[in-house]
Amino acid sequence: MFVIGATKKLQNELKSPVRDLNDYQDVPGIYRWHANLITVKGKKCLLLMNNETGMNLTLLGLKEEQFEHLDNVIKGSLQQLFQLLDIDKKAAYYILDATEEIAYTKTENRSVIGMMNEIKARIDEMVHDLTYEEIDAVALNKGNNTIPMGPLNHIDPVTAVNKYFEE
Repeated sequence: MFVIGATKKLQNELKSPVRDLNDYQDVPGIYRWHANLITVKGKKCLLLMNNETGMNLTLLGLKEEQFEHLDNVIKGSLQQLFQLLDIDKKAAYYILDATEEIAYTKTENRSVIGMMNEIKARIDEMVHDLTYEEIDAVALNKGNNTIPMGPLNHIDPVTAVNKYFEE
């Protein structure tokens, strides 16, 4: 199971119900994410961040129909992100397997929201002199996952995800 704490802005766009956070307290942090609706160059974008590792994904220019199938958009985009970042296959499998059921709740972790605000500021800085069409989503997502964040803030998100699933 995947639990996504949606900000109020995102809740207004969701086609899925926002569920009670208390029902998901036992879900491990690696399967808990926060998501916010942000704007980049006037376009609606989704910023998703893992509570445990700080791994993040920015989806640029989402259209109305994508919000209607947001679960599938997130699953497919995470799969692409894991390939881009060279996430260990076992780690990717476990995380993607958990996306079979996604529950949206209210946000719960101010620290993660703060980290998301840092990434949003970084995005704004990276695209400042670009037109929307010039933004390289691959470079943006790759670069944003090189910054140590989260409870394991001494290592980058990719290393944190891979270490989490080491046995």
